[in-house]
Amino acid sequence: MSASDRFDRSYQHEFKQNEDINDSNAGHQPITKTYENREQQWKFNNQKAQKNGPHRTIYWVKQQRKPEDSSIKGKGQKWETSMKYIGDWKSNEKCGFGIQYYPNGDKYEGGWDKNMRNGQGTLWVAGAKGKLRREYTGDWEADKKSGRGTMFFANGDRYDGFWLDNKPHDEGRMIYENGDVYEGQWHFGKRSGYGVLTKRNGDHFEGHWVNDLREGQGSYFFAEKNKIFVGEWVNDMPKTGVYSEVEDSSAPKKRSKETYEDAYTLPEIPPIGLAAPTGVLQKALEEVKKDRTLYRARFVPLYELYNDDELEELLKEF
Repeated sequence: MSASDRFDRSYQHEFKQNEDINDSNAGHQPITKTYENREQQWKFNNQKAQKNGPHRTIYWVKQQRKPEDSSIKGKGQKWETSMKYIGDWKSNEKCGFGIQYYPNGDKYEGGWDKNMRNGQGTLWVAGAKGKLRREYTGDWEADKKSGRGTMFFANGDRYDGFWLDNKPHDEGRMIYENGDVYEGQWHFGKRSGYGVLTKRNGDHFEGHWVNDLREGQGSYFFAEKNKIFVGEWVNDMPKTGVYSEVEDSSAPKKRSKETYEDAYTLPEIPPIGLAAPTGVLQKALEEVKKDRTLYRARFVPLYELYNDDELEELLKEF
């Protein structure tokens, strides 16, 4: 039964009593409480209670926890403020721009729709001694980080890029607290796809990632050794490829140490090598790819695993 139905029934009973009183008091001034006036007053009060448009402040309260002695100091202190919201409303729901203060001390400032964070907004989290620290600034959808935004992690890392379902997804850049930088593709919070990792010491990896590990074709430059590995990676480790020194004509040549010994002539050594090095390497690469295809297919788009002809054959089969 709604509040209005209960009011109508209670007043009909009261109105019937007034009619009986008026009949029994003939000749006297009748009691003039009209149903119409009471109904208009109820509608007026109900309209005032509706939350629409900008409101100054709305508080949520909760019952205070009793201390060990089961006493609460002061009269009227049974309840305490739990949350508060300052902002726009529509049909009793947070909608538009607003600021929400949470019970744990966190604060959100930005867009709302149907009581959920939506649009542009900034989330602040409570740190030591209640000091607020900005954690996320960017897009929200249905109360989750979704779209483009920047995340400031508590450990000092920073992510700039796209989000989906509260996780980094698609293109983004992570600047780690130790100085390393990753820029590339993400898949629900993990590095997956093509990406470039530049380390603080100058090392540089460029290639494919799966499930947050280097997997597939990639090249790694070792800054200190001035050498590079190009080939297949498996489970974050180089598996098959070519390891060679980088030729840099601009780099200063190292001077050999001067010695006062007689020059030593190295005897002639017959050259040793593979009969068909290119073929051996190609076969090894194909074996690695074949062995890891099912694992990689779970995380990598098919157009990155197969060329156009191979994809066309797959479509014919399936």
